[in-house]
Amino acid sequence: MSMERKETITCPECGQEQDFIVWDSLNGDLDPEAKQRLLDGTLFYFECSNCGHRSNVNYGMLYHDMTNQVMVYFVDEDSVEKTLATMNGAENKIGIPMPKYRKRIVTDHNALREKAIIFDQKLDDRVIEIIKLIYYSNVSRQVPDANINEVYFLVADGKYILQFIGDKPLSAEVPVEMYEKIKRDFAERLEAAGDKEALVDLRWASEFLKG
Repeated sequence: MSMERKETITCPECGQEQDFIVWDSLNGDLDPEAKQRLLDGTLFYFECSNCGHRSNVNYGMLYHDMTNQVMVYFVDEDSVEKTLATMNGAENKIGIPMPKYRKRIVTDHNALREKAIIFDQKLDDRVIEIIKLIYYSNVSRQVPDANINEVYFLVADGKYILQFIGDKPLSAEVPVEMYEKIKRDFAERLEAAGDKEALVDLRWASEFLKG
């Protein structure tokens, strides 16, 4: 099920108050319109009805994709360990085994959107993180003054796109063939590693490639 509530937001620009919908949990199968807003990046978007000021409202939530058997927890950095403990004990508490479910933790709304997109496209986020690390390393070396600090995966018009966040706006298209090749090349290692890691990000990819 989904859990939403209405909160009053004060515009930081003009002080106008207006209602804003906060999702404590979002089931994409039961609320497809809200899911689409997550996928297109507008779920956390706030626009003041008085002055037009635009910003993102950050808050934690649980995203549930029943079709692809995924749960993604969006929490702040300080809550990661607590969320890990909650996740590990959840199946025992409710008494319902979920062996095929992938459970992830992210700490910003862009990463939540990214995970939702990846799983909606029926892709493996571990393969995507390996690809992101490869591109991140190349771009950081080739364009050092861009000072890239984040990389996010998107899908636009059927194309796989990486957006680099830093001092310069950069993006790159990832050939679908590259995804398939990385998936094949690492198939045995990924199978052996299992898919129970909660924090699957660039750090995970770096540690995985070192192993």
